[in-house]
Amino acid sequence: MKVGVFGAGAIGASVGIRLSAAGIPVSMVARPSLISERETLISRGLDGHAYRPGDDLVLDEDPAILGDVDLCLVTVKSRHTDEAAATLASVLPPTAAVLSLQNGLRNPQRLRAALEQPVAGGMVSYNVVRPEPGTFVQATKGPILLGQLSDAAGDALVQLTAAAESVGIPLQVRPDIEDVMAGKLLLNLNNGICAVTGVTIAESLRDRTLRKCFSILMREGLHVLRESGLRPRSIVGLPPGAIIRLLRLPNFIVLNVAKGLVAVDPAAKSSTLQDIEAGKPTEIDDLCGEIVRRAEGLGPAVLAIANGTVTDAVHALEGQEDPAFWSPDRLHGELITRR
Repeated sequence: MKVGVFGAGAIGASVGIRLSAAGIPVSMVARPSLISERETLISRGLDGHAYRPGDDLVLDEDPAILGDVDLCLVTVKSRHTDEAAATLASVLPPTAAVLSLQNGLRNPQRLRAALEQPVAGGMVSYNVVRPEPGTFVQATKGPILLGQLSDAAGDALVQLTAAAESVGIPLQVRPDIEDVMAGKLLLNLNNGICAVTGVTIAESLRDRTLRKCFSILMREGLHVLRESGLRPRSIVGLPPGAIIRLLRLPNFIVLNVAKGLVAVDPAAKSSTLQDIEAGKPTEIDDLCGEIVRRAEGLGPAVLAIANGTVTDAVHALEGQEDPAFWSPDRLHGELITRR
């Protein structure tokens, strides 16, 4: 089995390095900066174990290196999915299968629209940070969850699961992947909060005011997703409704009783905040904006005012040379005032 990675950022590179360490031939379409780091690449697990790629890891800017893969992991930002799909349509063999490991709900649909190959949705439930060139560190715990594939692609998934487990990545194939992805989307609504306020993930979860903001977005998002026919599944052990209630509790309860929920590397930043700091467009339209889009499609009786407020605030920060981040009190005030 050969695995390709299209979009070798923090997640794509980290997973690709570990699969290579497990003995799987891996080809990653990468930027020149990553290619230059080939000899020093490391993917560290949550336990600190360092995984180094095998000698047969291939990194190249040319997508043609994906011409003989059996599985292709797509890990680009949502705003690049259509472009990625067009490229993959020109290089992937007809026997390959595609796995979308991206934020949001609509990326598998975007890929299927351009590809004849089977596509399965999926999600990476943990966060990866890059403290120095060539080093990718898992910052939070959790599995990779994938949708089902049939026939030869299903056999390849079995091999992928075994390889991932051998290098510390729990990988599960789920028949309810759309609901699982919906559950991940609810947790990813915190990306917008981090981006608007300029704080790390850990800081957002240790600040009760920001947790209340997160709770407001999740409650609204859960209602909208249920109204649109989805049943979001938990990926952290607690059902979404319980998390919504827990987030509002005082610090002494959350920080002592729900330690797993707030166990995050202090340096870990949401991808949305990283984009703001880099002056790049974000994928907020596929996070909080997805809740807004679905609410609008359900008619005037279903509202997503809070998620709309955060979406607009993130867009306002995009491209600012010196982003004017909001205080937690300002964000909370805006959310409760506009409800």
